[in-house]
Amino acid sequence: MILICGASGLVGKEMCKLLDENEINYIGTYNSNKINKNNMFKLNFNNANEIEEFMVKHNIKKCIFSIVQRLTDICEQNWTETKNVNIDMVYNTSYICNKLNIKFIHISTDYVFDGLSQPNYPESVKNPLQNYGISKLISEYRVINNCNNYVIIRTPVLYSKLSKIHDNAVTLIGKNLMNLKKKTFVEDNYSIRRPLFIPDLCKFIYNCLEDTYHGIYHFYNPYNKFTKFEVCNKIADIIGISNDKIVANNKKSSGIAPRPYDTQLKDTRIDIEKYNFTNFDQTLNNCFGHFKFIPIKGDNVNNIFLMIDLDGTLIKSSLAHFNSYKVVFEKYGKEMCSFNEWEHIINNKHFSDYINKVFDKSMIQTVKKEKIIELNNQNIEYTTNSDNFLEYIIKNNINFCIVTNTNRQTVEIFKKKCPILNKIENWVCKDDFEYNKPSSECYNLAMKKFYKNEQHIIGIEDSKVGYDALKGVTDNIYIYNNDDLFKNNDGYLFDDYTVLINN
Repeated sequence: MILICGASGLVGKEMCKLLDENEINYIGTYNSNKINKNNMFKLNFNNANEIEEFMVKHNIKKCIFSIVQRLTDICEQNWTETKNVNIDMVYNTSYICNKLNIKFIHISTDYVFDGLSQPNYPESVKNPLQNYGISKLISEYRVINNCNNYVIIRTPVLYSKLSKIHDNAVTLIGKNLMNLKKKTFVEDNYSIRRPLFIPDLCKFIYNCLEDTYHGIYHFYNPYNKFTKFEVCNKIADIIGISNDKIVANNKKSSGIAPRPYDTQLKDTRIDIEKYNFTNFDQTLNNCFGHFKFIPIKGDNVNNIFLMIDLDGTLIKSSLAHFNSYKVVFEKYGKEMCSFNEWEHIINNKHFSDYINKVFDKSMIQTVKKEKIIELNNQNIEYTTNSDNFLEYIIKNNINFCIVTNTNRQTVEIFKKKCPILNKIENWVCKDDFEYNKPSSECYNLAMKKFYKNEQHIIGIEDSKVGYDALKGVTDNIYIYNNDDLFKNNDGYLFDDYTVLINN
């Protein structure tokens, strides 16, 4: 039986996919990112006894270890975590594998080299410049000292289409392009990167399961050689964002963790030319093609279906809701949470959960009714140029609807305070569905009622619950003014609606 340690990670996902395609039995492990499959298990790699019991129980014969803390800046700032993941877990697992006569395959990095002399062979002098490279080099020593039967594979920077953009060091380069709040940004045009598409790597890992492979290997794509600036321009062309946003930095620059200039890998033990590598432009298109930016103007107006959230996205209602609840809470002698806590709650789940903890069940409906009455006394404004945006899409007969967790009674209050809302015909309100966002029920209902087979389906949201609801329906998501949501999820970030019609 083959064991994939870190099946929820970049390499792990692709390795599982390859084994599935070849109908080869395996099991995998995860930590915080649970995988709901019968052959996936949570395993504590800090506990050698637990590792040994698990491997004996499942009769493991080959072990592929791809668990890593790879974020170089985090490695630089938190050595304790870095050591635990990149060194201690490797030590525990490789030790048990040797004890049980299990072949151990370990994924390492080109960052064990300093990038000052090219090329780098397996036996070349190692001189890592930062904690990430240091921890990976130490992990190699642990494997070599622990194991009789091992393979260490050093790779350049890796990327995959199975993970989010911010999870991939290569695709992350394009994240700045999707931030429409930025007019320009500077990108490195000095250091060399040699990206390796993970499905290509997995074919080599698969070969290394054979008994003939032993020791340290370098696996790399000999055709890829780019700066971040060059990669960013390629991504800009794919997603349709102007290259004018990208400013080249042609000088050496340093971040929290120093990066080597170029860590070109070579290996005489394998014939790298016999491997078929996926074309880099093709892989980028696979990663970014479904995130192509669609301006809401021109020839697109008849090919777009828009689904737009209301609260916080089109209107500034958060403070009004908060103040209304606060008045009702005070009336009944209850302490309301702070405004910051309120915003955290509504951005990540429904406020009803909080109310249920504060009030008796018999009081819940009374609190909600009195809150709506109090809302009439609050001020409501449009978000930045959302009024002009609504006028534009109405004037141009663009098919759109509002999809909100808010009930119709509250919507009528908003219509009195924001008159343009009265011009909107298509609504999906809380009264129309059973489960609140993050359930996709509301957006699926909107599709059923109002979608007319337009080419592009675009959703606009400002919260995590709304984003999660949209993800079940479309990849084209525009995030209004929520930097944290954008940082951890794939979509476009904007803070002014004019950018959606003028970009």
